[in-house]
Amino acid sequence: MFKVLFIATLLLSNVSVHSQEVDQSLVIASVKVTRIKPQPLIEMPAIPGNPIDEVAMYIDSLIAIGKKIWPIIDAGRPVINTTGIAPSISVLPFIEGTDPKTAYYEMANWSDPKIASYHVSYKNGFGKEVVGFDYTVYFQHSGDLNGKGKYITNLKVQATQVYAAWGFNFDAKSELTGIANTGSKDQPVASATIEISYKVRGLVNEMRNAQTVYVKGNGDIRSLTK
Repeated sequence: MFKVLFIATLLLSNVSVHSQEVDQSLVIASVKVTRIKPQPLIEMPAIPGNPIDEVAMYIDSLIAIGKKIWPIIDAGRPVINTTGIAPSISVLPFIEGTDPKTAYYEMANWSDPKIASYHVSYKNGFGKEVVGFDYTVYFQHSGDLNGKGKYITNLKVQATQVYAAWGFNFDAKSELTGIANTGSKDQPVASATIEISYKVRGLVNEMRNAQTVYVKGNGDIRSLTK
């Protein structure tokens, strides 16, 4: 269980009443993040998704292809693109002078999908939940190229449930913040760090928080936020 507690300090400029006069039902007072039973995505692809023609970042031996930043929640509603599938990232071997997609099509031994889900709960001054947000991290791992390495494909973050009480507005986005080779030069093990940031804005105040999730090409996944 991962718990994060923040006291909101950003008051809207048009609020000038004393704290004892503020309706505590409208105050964003705390946020708590917990890992929950895995939730299915809105659409589960049957095979690894092909990378798109966009380089998010690269290092000496790895390249990340896909969307670096993508919205998850906009004005309290899950963001789904026209295909019904959330944008994804693939962390693949980088070979100088070679199209990364060529290597991708030659890769094999991808794992079954792996899923981890989290619940974000914002509560007001009375301890009642005013915003509830479930999101799922989905990826496939252990893909190799000619028997070498363990790589990542179809890494995505998608909202599975969201609730916002009247008077509260909620937005969330996901961002790839880093990739690294945690293995050797001969047997790379790709890793990716994803930051899920979210913002709640109420009639009285606003709170911004983030959860960092780390995944590896061997299938490991964990939260880096305590």
